[in-house]
Amino acid sequence: MSERTPEGSQDHRYMVEDITVTPFFGRHRKHMAATIKLHAEIKEDEEYVILETKIAGYTEEDIEVSATPNTIDVSLVLGKKDAGDIKVHNSYFTPSPIDPAKLSVEHTDKVLRVKARKR
Repeated sequence: MSERTPEGSQDHRYMVEDITVTPFFGRHRKHMAATIKLHAEIKEDEEYVILETKIAGYTEEDIEVSATPNTIDVSLVLGKKDAGDIKVHNSYFTPSPIDPAKLSVEHTDKVLRVKARKR
């Protein structure tokens, strides 16, 4: 989701937390999973791309982080069933290419911080 800045330019650094089932699929709501997007802020400096998102209530075991050269991927385990974990997966495009092998992940009480070295 993009947001207008005061200067009128597009700012694509934010994804809004959203639980949505579109009206088109409303009649099938009980058969269809909702889309969950985590609000995240992506910053960069000369060496790193940094993603921060609020994830209060999740432990380190509930969080999976991976990356490609152009995205940082965050998965949260919402629940566990006999057939497997129930997960939510979010991908965030990075403003610059990153090295997926060089991720630093920090998890505090309420915030997940992923630091990726630029290529």
